[in-house]
Amino acid sequence: MRGRMGVVAVGLSVVLAFGACTPGGAEPSGGEASSATPMASVSATPSSDAEMDALYAEAEQVFWRSMELRYAYELRGDFAPFPDEMSELLADRYLEAAKAQYDFYVEKQWHSPEGAEPVVAVARYPGAAKSGSEVALVACIDTRPTPALNSDGQIVSEGNVHRWEMFFKHFDGKLKLFDGTSKEMSECWVG
Repeated sequence: MRGRMGVVAVGLSVVLAFGACTPGGAEPSGGEASSATPMASVSATPSSDAEMDALYAEAEQVFWRSMELRYAYELRGDFAPFPDEMSELLADRYLEAAKAQYDFYVEKQWHSPEGAEPVVAVARYPGAAKSGSEVALVACIDTRPTPALNSDGQIVSEGNVHRWEMFFKHFDGKLKLFDGTSKEMSECWVG
């Protein structure tokens, strides 16, 4: 399940575009990719490889769980209330962007074909930091196998390939995904 996950093409890039917003101005939204790169910064890091391994593992769990929650509305069109659990996984502008994305999907009633799954690959991103992040992941998500369909079943987005850079840090004792960038690519790769 972790190698191939269901997701809608537009939704993936929307959260990262919103999530990459800065106080000085907004990055593109509406599915456009941001080409921003992480800024070097000094951040608190664990003192041993074992602690760093645990931090990466926790970041991966946060990422996959947030995706599972998003798939309910992005992939399957389950427009139950916005999942409260998202506030345990996402922070700052990233959480606000996820809520805005949810509202967009509710309004549009978009979903993906039943059983469609994109290709998702996630890797550790050592040395990358942004805004005081403690750990970073990089992912490649190919959503071409999961076109977005409107309520009439017509394709509204054919999908694409994006490289995500995701940044995590602790808020109130919990590691959360709080910032990220996205760049459209021609093929899927990470690292």
